[in-house]
Amino acid sequence: MNSFKIGDTEFGVGNVHFSIENNLVNLEINGNEKILDELAGEENSRWGWALYPPRIYFRSVPYDGECIVIDESNLYDYDISLYMMEHNDFTGTLKITDENIQIQGMAGMMDGVLPVSVCVERNTAGI
Repeated sequence: MNSFKIGDTEFGVGNVHFSIENNLVNLEINGNEKILDELAGEENSRWGWALYPPRIYFRSVPYDGECIVIDESNLYDYDISLYMMEHNDFTGTLKITDENIQIQGMAGMMDGVLPVSVCVERNTAGI
């Protein structure tokens, strides 16, 4: 099942762009715009301020076929972020298999550090 969660909120999955060229990963996964609209429209919504669904991206990140770990030691070596109206630092892991892409970690957002969990099945996303 495709999923994009921040904290306990499910944003669903929208557009996905993925490639590996010259041992560099380029990945962008967007939350679902329709789901954000529903969430933002709820009374007293935690996400009412958001104009766009969340997006997580990894640009030109070296990849050797193993799990990519982003931590405090290499956080600023790569162009990686959770974007939700501002670029938020992300630490965690990116695992790519033939079946799916999994991202697990934490992102500092305006109301604190929140867990981030993204899973995209490669066959259903066409990647």
